[in-house]
Amino acid sequence: MMEIHFMGSDQRVVRAARVSFLRDERVDEERDKNLIEFLYKNKHLSPFEHCVVAFSLKREEFFKLLERSYRPDNLIYYCKGFAFLNLRKALENLRHLPEEVVGELKEKVPAVMEVARGKKPKDYSKDRVFLKRRIDLEEGFVALVDSLELGTDMDFFTFVVECPLFVARQWFRHRFGSFNEVSRRYTSKGISFYLPKVLRKQAKGNKQASLEEGVENGEKLLKEVESFLKFAKGLYDKLLEEGVARELARGVLPQFMKTRFYWTVPRISLKNFLSLRTKEDAQREIRSFALAIRELIEE
Repeated sequence: MMEIHFMGSDQRVVRAARVSFLRDERVDEERDKNLIEFLYKNKHLSPFEHCVVAFSLKREEFFKLLERSYRPDNLIYYCKGFAFLNLRKALENLRHLPEEVVGELKEKVPAVMEVARGKKPKDYSKDRVFLKRRIDLEEGFVALVDSLELGTDMDFFTFVVECPLFVARQWFRHRFGSFNEVSRRYTSKGISFYLPKVLRKQAKGNKQASLEEGVENGEKLLKEVESFLKFAKGLYDKLLEEGVARELARGVLPQFMKTRFYWTVPRISLKNFLSLRTKEDAQREIRSFALAIRELIEE
């Protein structure tokens, strides 16, 4: 008998899409169904990548599946007797998937599956909880949304992260995973900034590192940084009031501004992230997040 596991829901797709507007906590079933229909029809498919299905399959059957479903951008993974693919790729391969897997998708994401068949969605699946566990940090927060754990390197985890922009840009260098981030083209709400307690000194022997000790006149400089952040936010608000488009006005917002994103990542990539970002030579801010994630998944 085929063993099938699924991570996500119709609502998970919606949450990953609505983070663009900082409205991922919002629940409105009818509007959510309409949003799923809009996303699918207009090929805005990245939010579907935060749902993952895994099913048991013999190795030879896996290669047959790859042969039947071949396309240059296909991403179907195999590990310890299980095939793994996200919902976006599952939808692209529906006619090649085993009937049992298609049946599971109809049960777990009924709205998505109705839309994929060109119908108006009737049923709608929700997450049991918004966040399973959350850790608040000086720099923001990180929360575990869900996980699909089968004891393989391709186990998947979904996190919500709120962090400074410069941390996010480091984070996105880890490409083996899916990201959906708040867009300042869509919303001007919820803007906040990270202000470090100490302005650390530049390390002399490492061009990309800092020392734990602060610079001279650190307190005075921090006040100037804080004043600049207030000025930047004030200028941003003024530009909006004068009718400047959000997509241009956002250019004055500094990298201390916080952003929020959903991150769905396989264990093999998460291990690499943690091995690099928990090291002593990692930047302090991203190291704080990596240590928090390690704590979340070790629980």
